[in-house]
Amino acid sequence: MRPVTVEFQAFGPYAGLEKVDFEALSRKGPFLICGKTGTGKTMILDAMTFALFGKSSGHGRDDFESMRCTNADFNTDTFVRFVFENRGKYYLFERRLERKRKNLSDSYNVSQKDDNGVWQPLMENPKKEALNKKAEEIIGLNYDQFRQVIVLPQGQFEKFLTSNSDEKEKILTSIFGEEKWQSIAKRFYEKTEQRRNGLRAVKDRIENSLKEEGCDSMAQLEDLVKQLRDQKEEQDEEYKKSDCDRILREQQEALRLADRFGDLHNAEKKLAGLDAKLKERIGWGNRANDAERAGKVRDLISAEHDKAKALAKRQEEEAQVKNDADTKKEILGTASEILVRHTEKEKAMKESQALKNQYETKRKDYEGLENAEEELKRLIKAASDALAAEQKEKKESDAIGEDIVRLRIEHSRLQAEHGDLLDRYLAGITGEIAAKLEEGMPCPVCGSTVHPHKAMIAENSVTKAEVDARKAAAERKYQELQNRTDDQKKATKLVEDKHAAVEAANLAVNELSAKLEGRKENLVPGIVTLKDLESEINRLQKSITKYESDKKDLERKEKTANEAYNNAKGKIEPAEKETKAAKKAHEEAVEDLRIGLEENGFGSEEEAEKLMMPAGDLRELARRITEYDAAVVAAKESIKALKDELEGIQEPDREECQKVFDEANHVKEAYNRKDAALLAEIKRLQKKADGLKAEGAGIEEKIREAEEDYTFAKKLRGDTGTGLQRYVLGIMFSSVISAANKMLEMVHGGRYRLYRSDEKAQGTNKRGLELKVFDKYSEEHDGRFVSTLSGGEKFLVSLALSIGMSTIAQKSGIKIEALFIDEGFGSLDEDSIQDAMNILNSIQEANGLVGIISHVQILRDHLSSKLLVEEGATGSHIVPSIG
Repeated sequence: MRPVTVEFQAFGPYAGLEKVDFEALSRKGPFLICGKTGTGKTMILDAMTFALFGKSSGHGRDDFESMRCTNADFNTDTFVRFVFENRGKYYLFERRLERKRKNLSDSYNVSQKDDNGVWQPLMENPKKEALNKKAEEIIGLNYDQFRQVIVLPQGQFEKFLTSNSDEKEKILTSIFGEEKWQSIAKRFYEKTEQRRNGLRAVKDRIENSLKEEGCDSMAQLEDLVKQLRDQKEEQDEEYKKSDCDRILREQQEALRLADRFGDLHNAEKKLAGLDAKLKERIGWGNRANDAERAGKVRDLISAEHDKAKALAKRQEEEAQVKNDADTKKEILGTASEILVRHTEKEKAMKESQALKNQYETKRKDYEGLENAEEELKRLIKAASDALAAEQKEKKESDAIGEDIVRLRIEHSRLQAEHGDLLDRYLAGITGEIAAKLEEGMPCPVCGSTVHPHKAMIAENSVTKAEVDARKAAAERKYQELQNRTDDQKKATKLVEDKHAAVEAANLAVNELSAKLEGRKENLVPGIVTLKDLESEINRLQKSITKYESDKKDLERKEKTANEAYNNAKGKIEPAEKETKAAKKAHEEAVEDLRIGLEENGFGSEEEAEKLMMPAGDLRELARRITEYDAAVVAAKESIKALKDELEGIQEPDREECQKVFDEANHVKEAYNRKDAALLAEIKRLQKKADGLKAEGAGIEEKIREAEEDYTFAKKLRGDTGTGLQRYVLGIMFSSVISAANKMLEMVHGGRYRLYRSDEKAQGTNKRGLELKVFDKYSEEHDGRFVSTLSGGEKFLVSLALSIGMSTIAQKSGIKIEALFIDEGFGSLDEDSIQDAMNILNSIQEANGLVGIISHVQILRDHLSSKLLVEEGATGSHIVPSIG
């Protein structure tokens, strides 16, 4: 990173715009930033760090508003703008405080110069934190690293040299980013710890699983399985000796024979029971024959009954038809009489129709009247509104007139005050000019460079700013007066317009009132409004409509009654014919029944009906007969077959056989239960033994290896001393020291040489970052700690160490082409300053830009390029001097 320019305004003690061109300054070697104490030399470095990271170079001044110059004009923006080159590309970082109404608002910008030299924004609406991250991304350094290798702030220059081991570790980690090694060590530690704990957990799990079975080792568990297998073999041999399976087979066969003898006895009992029901079986047959004979006349009886019912129904329907015709005749007479009475109102309805037509011709008169009344109301309201508007505009016009009088008075006062201030300013301006004159400076009035009698500033003199401010106030008041005068002209015109509107509205009200009176003469007496007229027309129309509707309804009813009577009268003759036919059919059915009873041996209908049986009952009786006969045949066949099967075989004692069978079966079931339990337990324990054996294979060796890795991981993490990160940092530190020693060869004839000590830091067991210095003029051949160096020696050694840090940082991939040192030269003698400049000149050749902040006079004389910071009445100002 190579600085190009830095600009700032209203920043720190600088009220105006300042710009530093680093490229011009660096052409002649290292340059000096000098000036009196407190003038703002360090603020130049602050402007760079603030533009990049929003913080000052030395901490403690990190709020933008607190950095704003108190002498700056109220409306002047505060900003810092830093342009630098990095790897061939140019970047611009800017932070601003802009005046927005009464408050200050911050804004940010980061841009990159394209191939055409035009600045292109890298971010859209960037925020503070985003700008900080972008600076780290481009430069490759964060804020703390930037302060360690590029900007070496006042009071911090020797911090790294004299810091303790832990502080050095933090600084080196920040600069070189070697925290990754600690992360690697941490991850390795976590993995080894996880593996170690996992293996221990496996061992604990195996031991706990063995204890669940009452065993202390895998050998005991395997012996337990063997004992159970031996127990099963003994149990199998004992069961085999009992000959239980043979006994069960023999008793099962005996029980089967006992069951067959039981079937024979049951069949014989069943046949005996059927023989006892033979008489009942004969009765069922006789009852079925009688029911079948009676069933032959059932249809004839049913037909005679149906014909009798049909005859009665026809006779009833004939009587109903004749009664319905008489009723319809009476209804027709009533409907005709009502229609005649209704038609007698015809004349009155015609008169209502004529009156309705007359009222309808009056509609336009009533409509015009109502519209005119509504229009009159509207005109009266418009006249009232116009009068109110006229009064309002007149009131506003009067108020404007009062404002004009007040503004004229205020304008006259301000004009007088401006004239008085102008006179006082002109009277005192010579004193102001004289106050700024110095010996050797030409007078702007007479040109003389000698000023023996300077004019004095008048006691009541005022500044030009005060005069201009009062003049501006008078001009603003005059403009306000002119604006109100224009307002008054507009208001007067509005009042005149409103008055004309009032007169026009009153004239319209009078004209419409006269027309309204003429329309009222054409109204119907007793009917005042259009609504009343419409109501009367509707009443008459409803009366006429109802009459016509009722007439049509009565005519329809008379027609319907006449049609109904004719229809009923036409049904009488067919009904009489149907009754005659039904009577003849009944007589024929009675004769057929008589013949049927004689043929089947029945003396009467009642005798046949007593022997009749429902079809379902008759089918049930037939089923019983069939089942009985089949049961007798089946019983006889079963008895014969069983006797043939069991011939020559002795019937066994079933109870004794069952007893022997149950005892043998009980023995077998007990054996099966014990055998299943033993098999399940053997299987479970064998499975557990196999699983534990596989899981614990080589566990002790694995645990030993894991413990060794765990111990090594703790060492890498630094638990027992120097960890991996500190080890790597020690290597990086050695590289820094080596680069610093090259610089120290230019100091005091190469008297000092730094080296890294492996001694433990005080109060800790960590090693590798302690720093000692070897002085070839000292009797301490083992070197001494850097804290024993004098102030000047510390500065020179710190300078070499910082340059070494910057050199190694560049080798890590960060491009550094600038170095700024804030103070520290005051502790050096002339020879030491020359040594320091030799170092810085060598850095200038390698890095391109070296800036020094100091008030030491010898540096002013030695360095040709300078930035002189001068303090003025309104703030500091930078004067460049490039030799």
